[in-house]
Amino acid sequence: MEKRVAYSAEDPQLQHLNPKHNSNDDGVSPQLPLPPPPGHPLSSFVVQVPKNQIYRVPPPENAQIQEKYRMAAKKRKLPCLNYFICFLLVLLVIGLIIGTAILVVYFCFSPKGPVFSISSLVLKQQKGSPPTYDVKLKIKNPNEKMGITYTSEEDDLKLTYWKKTLGWGEFPSLEQKKGNSNEVNIKVNGVKDKPLPQNVKKSMSGKRPISLGMNIETPLVFNVWILKMWRRNMEVKCKFRVSTMGEGTKILSQVCNTKLA
Repeated sequence: MEKRVAYSAEDPQLQHLNPKHNSNDDGVSPQLPLPPPPGHPLSSFVVQVPKNQIYRVPPPENAQIQEKYRMAAKKRKLPCLNYFICFLLVLLVIGLIIGTAILVVYFCFSPKGPVFSISSLVLKQQKGSPPTYDVKLKIKNPNEKMGITYTSEEDDLKLTYWKKTLGWGEFPSLEQKKGNSNEVNIKVNGVKDKPLPQNVKKSMSGKRPISLGMNIETPLVFNVWILKMWRRNMEVKCKFRVSTMGEGTKILSQVCNTKLA
C-alpha cells in the first residue's frame, strides 16, 4: 500500500521556495521561486506499509445486526423449551395421579395370600410302574374385595418324605372369586427308577402313621373387578401327618403356610 506524505511549509528544505523567507530588509521585491530540482517531486513521497499491519474496525452497525439475529434465534428457541417443560409437567402430574390411585387401592384392599389345607391323600401302586398319589386340596380366598387367578406350571407341586422327593404334580389353573373356597384334585406322579423309602413301604402294608411334606410354587394375580392389579409368586409349604399310606388314609394333623413374593 502506498501513502502520500506532504511536506510542511516550515520544512527547512522548502524554505527557500517560500517568498516570505526570501524577502530582504532593503524592500526589494521577492524573486520568483526556483523550480524544484529534477527527480524530486514537490508534493509527495511513496511509503510502503506491510499488509499485516493494516487494521480495520468494523462499523457499529454490524454489532447491532448480529445482536438482532441472536435475539431472534433465542426467541425461536424459547417456545420449544416451554412446550417441552409443559409436556414433562403433564407427565409428572399423570404419574402422580396413577401412583396415588394404586397406593390407595393397595392399602384399601390389602391383598392376602390364599389359605391351603389338605383334604385327602390316596396312594396307588401298580406292579412295574412308579406309584401315583391323588391329593385333594381345599383353597380359600380370604380377600373380600379381590379375586385370585392361579396360573398352572409344570411340576409346580412336590410331595416329599423328609428330604426325599416322592413325586411331582401340576397345580391346576383356577379363577377364584372374592371370599370363595374351592377344592382341586391333583395327580402326583412318583419318581421313576427310584424305590420308595422303607418307612413309606411299611406304612403302606400296615397302620403306621407317617409324616410328609408338600410344596407348591406358582404365580397368581389379584383382580379388582376386571382389573388385574398385582402379580405375585406364591409359595406354599405344608407339613402333615397321615394315619397310613395304605387304604383308609386319614389326615391326622397339618400346618400350611403361604408366602407371597
